[in-house]
Amino acid sequence: MRARDRAGEFASLRSAINNTTMTLSALDESGRPVDWWFIYKVPMNSAQPKRQFPVSGYEYAYCDASVAQPGKSPHVIASGEPAVATGEGALNRTLQAIFTDPSPGRGWILYNDAQPASVIAAGGRDHETLGHTKGVLAFDTASNTALWLLHSWPQFVDTSIRAPAPTGEFGQTFLCLTLDLKVARQIANQMTNHQEPQVFSPRLPTAPALDATDPLHILASQKIDVSVAGDSNVLAAATRAGMPFKVIAKNRKWARDFWNELVGPTLGVDMDVETWVRGRNVVPSAKDSDGAHSISDVVMVDFSPFGLSCAWSESNDHAKWGISTTSDWVCVGDINRMISQEKRGGCAIAFQNRPLWQALSKTARVVVPPGKTLAEML
Repeated sequence: MRARDRAGEFASLRSAINNTTMTLSALDESGRPVDWWFIYKVPMNSAQPKRQFPVSGYEYAYCDASVAQPGKSPHVIASGEPAVATGEGALNRTLQAIFTDPSPGRGWILYNDAQPASVIAAGGRDHETLGHTKGVLAFDTASNTALWLLHSWPQFVDTSIRAPAPTGEFGQTFLCLTLDLKVARQIANQMTNHQEPQVFSPRLPTAPALDATDPLHILASQKIDVSVAGDSNVLAAATRAGMPFKVIAKNRKWARDFWNELVGPTLGVDMDVETWVRGRNVVPSAKDSDGAHSISDVVMVDFSPFGLSCAWSESNDHAKWGISTTSDWVCVGDINRMISQEKRGGCAIAFQNRPLWQALSKTARVVVPPGKTLAEML
């Protein structure tokens, strides 16, 4: 082989290696690329008095695009940061891939209505008028790839210090989608105009850099228009492997119940919804705005269908998810079904997956069985 041909071959090989390194994807429990995954973390005070194993609050159930039966993960969510730098499992491995030795084309937008302690210690403050939103939108301009992690965990994720992970006291949900860069831009545009996230510690890529008019650049710069009119929005998109999903969102001025007035009618289904519900803020039971469907609040979660012998009431759960009662829609979001949340922006990702829907349908109890009390069920 001539020297010139060999040099070209090596250059192509280096390019392929670099592209593999730069490519962003959700990673499964073993660190392999996967189109999407879902995690449901248990609360630390769950399963009493029936628990049959210690519960730290960092155990979780897992499902992804290739899993036939969702179940208990052998891993735990790492208790050290930055960005769960050590630890196995899908969440830990995915975040490690984002934040470890980022390439010049790597960028990310971290957002949380309750920012990490290190951000607050450095002079940051939480703005309660911004969205009740939590997540990571990461992207790579060199490989045109991205991923979106939507979760419910306050003060997560911290990339600046090694510190304990946020409290494991409550149940939490996490949904990670593998995306093309163009879809990430669509999501960023919707976030700015409707979800209104509180962004912290963003990173913008340098090669190739983003134009100042790029939706990702605008979102990273936190240019939220506080005078925007009240509005809702439904974005229809697909993961990199082609799984359709809808991002259902509303801003602070839309000022109606998110689940009854928007999610249920958008999907055209009756739903069972598990969110953080407290005190006088409870939304009264009512038909959806379409007059044909309704929402029921989950009062208890039983994790035995996931292979974990534990259960808990909604008062121990900070997750935000919903399922259709008859079809296989699954929604993972960041808005609670509370009157106070009508004045906050946020969203839910809706997609159809039979195995996950079946498992969540078995975990959710909207009423306590006849002849039982909630205490007896726990």
